Amino acid sequence: MPEPARAPDVSFAELLERLIRLDDAGEAGTLLLEHVGPMVGGPAVLLLASELGPRGATWGFAHERSLPLLRELAARESPLVAALARLREPALLAAGSLPPLVLAGFALFPLRTEQGGLNVGVLVIEATSIESRHAAAAALLQRAAPLLDRILQREALNYRVARLGRQRNLLTTILNSLPDPVLLTNDKYELLLANRRAEELMTPGPEDSEGRLRAVQVNNLLLSSFLTQDIIGPQRGPRELNLVNTADGSDLLFEVLSVPLPAGEGRISVLRDITDLKNAVSELEVQYGRSRAAEHYARQERDRLNVILENVSDPILVTDEHSNIILMNPEADRLFVAENTPSIDPAMHALVQANDTRFTTLMSNFLLRGELRQLERIGVVDPDTGVEFPAEVVSSKILNARGEPTAIVSVIHDLTQAEENERLAHQLRQFNEELEDRVRQATLELEERNRRLEWQSTELQKASRLKSEFLANMSHELRTPINVILGYTSLLRERLYGELTDQQEEALAKTYTTSQHLLDLINDILDLSKIEAGKMPLHVEPVRIPELASELAESLQPMLRRKELELDLRVADDLPVLTTDRTKLKQVLLNLLSNAIKFTHEGSIAVSATALERDRVRITVSDTGIGIRAEDMDAIFEDFRQADQSHTREYGGTGLGLSITRKLLSLLNGVISVESTYGAGTRFHIDLPSIPVDESADPRQPRGAFAKSG
Repeated sequence: MPEPARAPDVSFAELLERLIRLDDAGEAGTLLLEHVGPMVGGPAVLLLASELGPRGATWGFAHERSLPLLRELAARESPLVAALARLREPALLAAGSLPPLVLAGFALFPLRTEQGGLNVGVLVIEATSIESRHAAAAALLQRAAPLLDRILQREALNYRVARLGRQRNLLTTILNSLPDPVLLTNDKYELLLANRRAEELMTPGPEDSEGRLRAVQVNNLLLSSFLTQDIIGPQRGPRELNLVNTADGSDLLFEVLSVPLPAGEGRISVLRDITDLKNAVSELEVQYGRSRAAEHYARQERDRLNVILENVSDPILVTDEHSNIILMNPEADRLFVAENTPSIDPAMHALVQANDTRFTTLMSNFLLRGELRQLERIGVVDPDTGVEFPAEVVSSKILNARGEPTAIVSVIHDLTQAEENERLAHQLRQFNEELEDRVRQATLELEERNRRLEWQSTELQKASRLKSEFLANMSHELRTPINVILGYTSLLRERLYGELTDQQEEALAKTYTTSQHLLDLINDILDLSKIEAGKMPLHVEPVRIPELASELAESLQPMLRRKELELDLRVADDLPVLTTDRTKLKQVLLNLLSNAIKFTHEGSIAVSATALERDRVRITVSDTGIGIRAEDMDAIFEDFRQADQSHTREYGGTGLGLSITRKLLSLLNGVISVESTYGAGTRFHIDLPSIPVDESADPRQPRGAFAKSG
């Protein structure tokens, strides 16, 4: 290689640096030919194989000399093009070297990359033989082949990027112009891409209101739930999805067509708004249903009308504007149409014709008048019996669009029964007048009896009040003899009058017990009488429930030990202090506890007290006794009533304990209620106010909740 050939190598390195900064293959080819053209010593063309089509550059050609070459390269069947195609054969590509060719006065030097495979291009030199300078120029271009290939690839890539950008902008414009939402989600159902309509429904904005943010959140939850249905099983075809309109909060209905992308890259979903379509379909279905229903109803009405017309007993006729009968039911046909048969009776034929004449005359007169409806009376002869009966003809005109009568509908009513009814109605009015006189007389007698009953009721109330006052006044006289008997019996039992035998001791014990029982009965009756007579006084004082419960427990210990029962006190120390009558409250609790001990054979008795709302205190007395039947719950608070009213009942008593208890609680503004399970026990609840009781109130008037419950 001669020495002057080194200078181009140094400049070629600078050339490569300039080529690296180029993106256009045509400029790169022109720059290379300008560098290697002086080495060729004649005209040269550099053709590059690009994905965008053949690219090239020329050097040393005049315009008129380059035209034949360009025509030769453009011809598909030219020898030069055939030689270029032969350079791409697989055998030559696999050999690793592409030899130059001389054809039609041109030397062709193929260029390829070191990776092999595709040709980068070809250097075409106007020459009849290949010289060393041509090979040196081709070798120099071969060194630039990888860079040319890179430029061609970059040019193609830039073109594809620009084309993809244009396509993307076009697709984005198309998607945003669609009225339906289009969404792209990944395999985790997260939103990757959405058009403008989808962003309105699924994407929140920085200045959105709280309502729109909530609607967007709901839409994303609904969409995620909808897309995750594919995990349960494959869903085919379009499906429906309900979303919220972020503008006004209304409901939207979409038909969703969801298609998975290849290789599990995500899923694209198209939501077609079918809200209006669904509403229209629903409205059409409703209208269609109404139409079918109306058609069915009209058919039913027509059939029903036909049945009515055929079976109605009154004659119905339709006449035209000339008074000719054009339509009638069977009954009208019997009265107004005579059959022209030899077997018909001439007399019957004459009667039918007479009916037709009278009716036709009536219709003709009606047509001459301007009224739309008339009511007339005529006489019609029954052709079967030959008897004439009174009839009422109700006629109505049917008008056309010009207001002219086209037909008349007439209904004939037989007035025979109406006249008979009128006669009967007259007799009925006379009978009603006579009956009213009797009712007035009976009312006067009933009023007189009511006045007598009111007087008797007043006298009974007066007698009951006098009885109660008498018993209340006789309390001292009734109690004194019993107390004397109890006193002397106690003295005898204490041996103040001498020693007693065992029989005397037993007799005195029975006498004492019986007298004490009699005293209790008299006390109950007298207490009830005092309450009814309004003479039961109240002595109001502060009452501490824990202390009162302790006193009752001590006084009941003998009865509890005798029946081997336990008493459980659950009374809190922080209960409010009641301002009420201590004696009356103690008597109420003593009555309830005595009943509990009487009707409990085994188990325990419990007393609890708790504070309620609205300044009230509840005291509960419960037992594990025999209980009360459900049918006896309303009778236990009545005077002289017990659950067991038989003569052979097991438990004694007057039946006044619970009655007196409720009346005493009424005086204290309290109420009593009961819960019981037959055979398992009973619970009595006493509710008392913590406010002071009014001592000046009339004891006979129920107060508080007792007054409401009666």
